Order: sequence, then structure tokens, then C-alpha cells
Amino acid sequence: MSKTMPGGNAAGGIGASEVDAGRPGTGILLERLLSAVRPEFRNDTFIPDPDSAVFFTGRCALPSCPAAVRRTRIGLCQRHHAWWREAGRPDLATWLEPAEQRLRAEVPAVPACAVGGCNRAHRRNRLCVRHATAWDSAGRPDWDSWCANQPAPSLVNETGCRFPACPRWSDSTTTFCAAHRRRWIHAGRPEPHAWFSELAHSQDPRVDLRGLEPRLRLEVQYGLQCRHDTASRVTRAIHVTTAVRLIRRAGVGSLLDWDDERWHAYTLRPNSVGSGYQSFLLDTCAALRTLAGVDPWQQQYPRTVWDLRVLGLAGNQRRIDFSRIEPGWLREITKRWARWRLSRGNTAQGVANTLRACTMLGEHLRRTAGAGAGPEHLTRPVLESWFAALALVHSNPTSRAKRINQIGVFLRDVARHDWCSQIPRNAAVYDGDMPRLPPPRPRALPEHVMRQLEDPAHLARFPTDDGRLVLMILIQCGLRLSDACKLPLDCVVRDHNDAPYLAWVNHKIHGRVEFFPISTELADHIAVQQRAQQRRWPQGCRYLFTRYQVNLDGNKPLHASTWRRHLDTWLREIELVDEHGAPARVTAHQFRHTLATRLINRDVPQSVVQDLLDHMSPAMTARYARLTNVTRRRRWEAATKVNAEGDPVTVAPEHPLADADWMRLSLVRAKVSLPNGYCGAPVQTDCEYANPCLDCRFFITTPEFLAQHRRQRDDSRQQIADAEQAGLARIAEKNRRTTAKLDKLITVLEQASDSEIVVGGRREKDAAG
Repeated sequence: MSKTMPGGNAAGGIGASEVDAGRPGTGILLERLLSAVRPEFRNDTFIPDPDSAVFFTGRCALPSCPAAVRRTRIGLCQRHHAWWREAGRPDLATWLEPAEQRLRAEVPAVPACAVGGCNRAHRRNRLCVRHATAWDSAGRPDWDSWCANQPAPSLVNETGCRFPACPRWSDSTTTFCAAHRRRWIHAGRPEPHAWFSELAHSQDPRVDLRGLEPRLRLEVQYGLQCRHDTASRVTRAIHVTTAVRLIRRAGVGSLLDWDDERWHAYTLRPNSVGSGYQSFLLDTCAALRTLAGVDPWQQQYPRTVWDLRVLGLAGNQRRIDFSRIEPGWLREITKRWARWRLSRGNTAQGVANTLRACTMLGEHLRRTAGAGAGPEHLTRPVLESWFAALALVHSNPTSRAKRINQIGVFLRDVARHDWCSQIPRNAAVYDGDMPRLPPPRPRALPEHVMRQLEDPAHLARFPTDDGRLVLMILIQCGLRLSDACKLPLDCVVRDHNDAPYLAWVNHKIHGRVEFFPISTELADHIAVQQRAQQRRWPQGCRYLFTRYQVNLDGNKPLHASTWRRHLDTWLREIELVDEHGAPARVTAHQFRHTLATRLINRDVPQSVVQDLLDHMSPAMTARYARLTNVTRRRRWEAATKVNAEGDPVTVAPEHPLADADWMRLSLVRAKVSLPNGYCGAPVQTDCEYANPCLDCRFFITTPEFLAQHRRQRDDSRQQIADAEQAGLARIAEKNRRTTAKLDKLITVLEQASDSEIVVGGRREKDAAG
């Protein structure tokens, strides 16, 4: 992995007394460090192996480039990438040959002796040592004539210089030519193979640890070893060198002498949030605490910013920040609540969203009760005033409802676990506090848009092959984007009939595994992607779609934001338009709504759609799946319809009035509230029977039907309100008559006993009773 510099001392023999000189009694950490750091990392100068994907991304594309450094995207080192930019960014394949010639011209070859046939390196006066001495002995005659008259040297006992790629002969005392002999002596006469290796990697990145105290040096070496073993991100040597310089200036005896917040403040520079050197330093501190056996919660809980990687909970949410939550007592309660929620398996993203609502509530509490507000000031009137303030900040009732619900869950948990007894018991959120939400609008994409998206010519233009497959899975299977990006590599299973199914994990419902039947064509596309992943990650990977960058071991799934960027780029390229010719916008989740709507309109039962989409309730599926007007009409035509006389009522689809009759039936369904059917008369028709049963002299009812009568009265009142709002006076009048009869009927039934019946609105004794 790393190489020992010539003349440098490896730290492999360092003992506890030397490492911790002047720091007695440091505990078990030192002993564990001495046994944990492997010999290849115990060098005073750390030179990473060029084959390491952690410290390098590969070699430069120029064959003669001696540096194996971190490449740019086009495969060049930083220096030669600058050459390529200076040349005007030409085609790389045609640019490499002249760049290679330029690079070779910069490397001076060892010149040969000027005497013809002599292949020794020149020393002075363009002559090798032997010919320079002979020329001096001859009294230094005319140089050109003397060189021309010298006999060709014998090739007996002449050997080549052992320095790599040197064409000159070696001298008589060493196995090097005169030029390389001087360089070897100047280097301290090192062992040749080690010297060659050092020269070959002289331009490679390296980390000089010789300026650190022995204990600090061992801790940094352990940090480098952890980065190599984790293999989750690229680590540039320049970042580690910067971290070493900052550690040396800090004057600490151990990295654990300071907590993370102090290190963060010490290393923070303008525009350096998330910098590589700061990340390496903090990661090393976390690894040292883990090696020492420190409880991660013990080190993270007191802080105002939690590092979820230390807790093993890092996902899309890397940190949880409590610094903005005021007053302090509220911050402590939220920290306790967040720890409990995370330990239950709730997502860090959900916890962070609730903390944002707590921040807003804390700011409102300080505005209303002052900076010194205590838990006793968090009363129900304060909550009600916060609801009113939210209405001004969040005009969208859905966003406002989310914040109120988050605070309701938080306060409920605090009261249930008695985490703060000073908070009044009436500080709670009730169902009536939620704003009235507008009915959800259909989000399914129109078929006009879907035809453009599913056009094979358009699909072929998607920026990436794996991104195109994600799009196909979203369209055909209706997965959430996060679930599609995290599909396991082996995600296709087959039944006894060899029919393929997509095995996917519902991460929203605690990782439940579900199966969706797919076409053979889609299964073949998935097989192609599986083979591509196996070629890219021969050591194996977990996911069908993996991240393009910062993914050294192949175990990071494709990020949803990356796919969304590719989707937006693709939509612009294909110039997607709606039915009016305006640019159309599409989100990943709309494919889920579209699939549900398509299935429902293909007469797939809603319960089956619920199982396929893995919804918790039929109500959720009903929000996704909407019947189109075409489907409603088709079902109405297929249904058997009878009138009051029991005679069938049919209209042939090809009849000229079929469309008009369908529209009429659609309108009159909303005219009068009936418990057992629909009124078939036109809206404009005045009917003496507002409700057939209620106006029928043979209608009989008993108190056991009170619930149905009350429900029908509520429906009629709603019809009246809707009709008045729409300006439909005739419909409102018809339903008022029905409501009046129901009021009378319900009043009589409420006064009647169980043995009485009501006939024509009058109570009579039940003869059977």
C-alpha cells in the first residue's frame, strides 16, 4: 500500500513509552493503536500505492507521464489537463501524440561521449572519463581532429547502465554510468531497487508525517488506514498534508484532546464547508473514539450538531443540527425526542423536518413570551397564535398542515413520556386545528404526454443507459424514485411458470419486500444492466444502479437528485409539450399516479392496485387511481338499468343521442340525493315527488333506520349548499322539500318507542309488538 522513503525511519518499532512520552496513563487507546496500525501504514512518509482507488483515480492518459496522480474527468493529471486546456480543448485522441512528444522532449537524455563508437556518458568537454583523461595526456590538441582520429573502443566487457531506460555503458567501478553514478552517490548510496522505486514515484502524492509527535503520527496513520479500509471516498494526499500541518500548529498531544466542535472551528476557513482536510481530521477523531470503545451516543448527544455517520445512521441526511432551536430547554427536549425517534428506526430526514417545525415554534414562543420564556409559557393560547402566524407565512394549507402535524406528534410524545412536566397539559394539537385541505388534484399524466415519453426514439436519447432503465421501471412498475434507485442487483425472480417479477423493497414501510409482475422485455433490460454492473464492479456490488462518483466499492446506490437532473435534461432535449403545445413538466412520482390510473381504467380491481403499489389503505390508492370519463361511460353502458316499473332502460352506443344521454345522466346524478338510485328526469323538470319514498303513502319506517335517515338528510343539506353556491335555485328547492320531510320524519322517530312504526309521518303501534 505505501512505501518507505530512503533514509526515513519506519514507525513500526515505536513502543508505548516513545509514542506517549510525557503523557502517562492514557488508557487502552494507545495499546489498541499499536496493535491496530498495520506495518504498511507505519512510515514517516506515506506514499500511497498508485493502484489504490482511495488515494488515486488512475494514471494519466499520457504513457510517459511519471506521475500517478488524481486524474481529471478526461483521464489526465492536473498538469497535462492544463496543457490540454491551453491547446483549446481539442479531441483527446488526436492531442495525445503531440503531447507525448512534448513530454519526451522535456526529459533530457544522458549525452554520450563525442568519440565515435563510444557509448559511455560524457563527463567534461563532451568526453567520457577515459577519453577526457587521454585528451589531457595528449596535451589537449585540436579537439575535433583528436576525436576524429580515436579508434573505436572495444565492446569487450562493456555492460549497460542498470538505471532504468538508460542506454549508456556503465563505468568500471559501479554498475551505473558516470551520470547516474553521481546521482546515486548524491542520494546517499541507497539500495538500488528502493532508489529506483523512489525515483519512479518522485512526483506521486505523499504525506510527510515526520513533523508530528510519535503519538499524533500513529493516530494519523490509523486515520489513513481507516480511509483505505472503508474505501468509500477518494482521499487526496494534499488534504491529508493540510490536516497534518493544522494538527502540528494546534500543539495538541492527541487528536482527542479537542472535541469535534473545537476542531471544526479551528479548521474552518472561508468557503471551506465540507473540505477534504476537515473531513479527514473529524473522521479520524471518530475512528479513534470507536477504537477506544467510546459510546457514539455519549460523544454525540451533548453536541448541538450530530454526525449521523458516527452513529451509523447516515443516509441522505448526514447531520442533524439543533443550534437554531431556542430556548435552551426546548433544544434539550428535542434532542431527547430525536434520539428516541432515531432509535425506533425513523428516518433522519423525518426527524430533521420536525426539528425545523420546532425551530419555528421556538421563535414564535420567544416573540410572544420574551427571551426568558420557560416551558410553562408554552400554553394552548400560544399554540393557537402560532397557528395564526403560520397562516401568514405559509399560504399553502398543505405545508401549514405538515408543520402543525409535526408539532402535534412532538408534543404528544413529550407528554406521553413525561419529558417535561412543566409544559401545560393543554398544550396539544387537535384534529380541528388542521387547515381545510383542498381535494387532491389528479396527478396522472395525460396519455398525450405519455405517448411522447414512451416513444422509443425519445427513450433512446436519455443521457445514460441505466437512467433510461430507471425511467422504464418507474413507468411500468410505478415505484417511488427512491425505491427504484435502491433496487438490489438480483431483483428479478420467476415463478413456476417462468414469469418474471420485480422484487423491490418498500423503504417507506420499514423495508418490506414486494413483487410486481413485469414483462419479459423489461426483465431482459434488467439482465443487461446486471451484467454491466458485474463488469464495472467485479468484486461485487449491492445495487442495480450505483452512484457515478464517490463510490469506490460500488455499494452506494444511485442518488435520486442525479437521476432528476438527467430527467430534466432529457425533457428539454425531446421538447415535451402538453396538449396545448406548451412545455410540460414531469416529476418522477407522477409515473406512479399514471400507472394506478391506467390499471383502474383497465378494470383491475382497486384492491389489486393497492397490493401492487403496496399502499397501507384503500384511501391512499383511491387518491392515486382516478376513473376517466371514458371508463365511467363504458361501465354505465355495461350496467343493467331499470326504471320504477322494472323495465330495462337502454340506449345503444351508436345511437345519435348516446352522447347527449350520457351527459344528461352524468348531470342528473348530482340533482337530488336519493338513497337507492338516481333521478332520471332533466334538471329543469319540476317534480312533485322530491323523493319517491318520502312522498309515497305506502312508505313505512321504524327507529332502527334513524342512522340512514340522518345520513340522507346530511347529504341533502350538502346538495342544497352546493346548489346555492353554484346558483342552481331549482335543485336547491327540490332538496329543501326532501330535507323538510326528513326533519319531520326524524323528529317523530326520535320520540317513538321500539314497538312503534311511522306511516305517512304519524306514529302507530306495531301490531307484531
